[in-house]
Amino acid sequence: MADNNTPAPDLSQEDKNKQVAADLANQGADHLPTPEDHAAAGDALDALAKGVIEKKENPPEPAAAAAVVKEPTAEEKAAAEAKAKIDAELSAAAEKIFKDSPGLPPNASPKSAESFAAIKTKAAQDIVQRDAEIERLKKENAELTERTKQPIPDSVTKELEDHRNWRAKLDVDADPKFKAFDKTVEEAREFVYAQLKKSPVVTPAILDEIKKYGGPDKVNLSKLFEAIKDPTIQRLVESKVADIEQAHYNKEQAIKATKDNISQYLEERTKQTQAAMTQHNTATKARVQELSTALEWLKPKTAEANADDAAKKSVEEHNAFIADTQNQLAAALQDDSAEMRAILLIGMAQLFNLQREHKISTDRLATTEKELKETKEKWEKVKNSSISRLRESGATTTAAVQKPKSIAEQTTLSAGDALDAIAKQVMEKKTAVAA
Repeated sequence: MADNNTPAPDLSQEDKNKQVAADLANQGADHLPTPEDHAAAGDALDALAKGVIEKKENPPEPAAAAAVVKEPTAEEKAAAEAKAKIDAELSAAAEKIFKDSPGLPPNASPKSAESFAAIKTKAAQDIVQRDAEIERLKKENAELTERTKQPIPDSVTKELEDHRNWRAKLDVDADPKFKAFDKTVEEAREFVYAQLKKSPVVTPAILDEIKKYGGPDKVNLSKLFEAIKDPTIQRLVESKVADIEQAHYNKEQAIKATKDNISQYLEERTKQTQAAMTQHNTATKARVQELSTALEWLKPKTAEANADDAAKKSVEEHNAFIADTQNQLAAALQDDSAEMRAILLIGMAQLFNLQREHKISTDRLATTEKELKETKEKWEKVKNSSISRLRESGATTTAAVQKPKSIAEQTTLSAGDALDAIAKQVMEKKTAVAA
């Protein structure tokens, strides 16, 4: 194909037409495949056809075929069998579950039937898993219920019992009843020290040295006896040292016997604790009854036969309050817990505060009543001072009030009569004001 960038030579019109015709005839000729191009593909197809024909004419031996096909392993066989079993169970479960359910119409397509079967299988799988979970939960619930009946295993119970016994044995060593042996030992040691002091050979420093090592039963006193040279002191000291050893032995035997029978020891301690608690509650109850007799308000009341409804209701409310209070006291007597003790202490503090406020209110009421009494007395005095003395005279209080006489009329009266007339007018005015 000619290069478009190369300038064409000068040709005649006829040559140009021939050239165009030649170009049109040869257009695309260099892109068409040639027989050589198809040679490789033809050879490959021939080789494949030859191989197929040879396999058909000469089939492989069974051993060779077995060598070509790989045998599955035992795990693969087991997995395949398990899968086939599960699929069969799911199919059977699906058929059983959906046997009464509507199915597809007879003219349904195969794909719809496959989809519907897959849906039923999936639903059956979910239902089977749910039932398995329910069975597992039922089994766990039964196990928990059985454990609840016996919440602590035997091994734990035994370990706990051993621990309690071990703790009890430690308590035996610290039991106060075994301190009596220690008291005997201390008294014997003091007696030994007192006997040794009688000898001038024994100084306070020697006694301190003996005490530092634990007492005369813990040291060798033979050389000290040789220095003292007093058979009496030696005999007394040796006898008391023997008593100390005897006391130690008796204590060890008592503790050993108690530890060997630790269950009886615990039972006795429980009885002692209960007896002490019962004795304490009994004594407290007797004391409460003794103190309550002095409280009049804590005693029930009885309404009078002719009492009105208000009085009867008041008596009923009082008796109900007393009964409730007695019940609370009885419950408190049986409760030795820290909470009840705290309630009683706080209640006592509240009582002290109410007593203080009651005293303040009582004093204030007494002061108010006193001031009211004084005010009433003053008011009575004021009222009495404004009353006319005409009540004490024999003059009538119902007489008509006469008009005062004129100056001309008064000039005819004597001085005494005029004064009496003026006094009478003043008294009548006071009487009118008081009325």
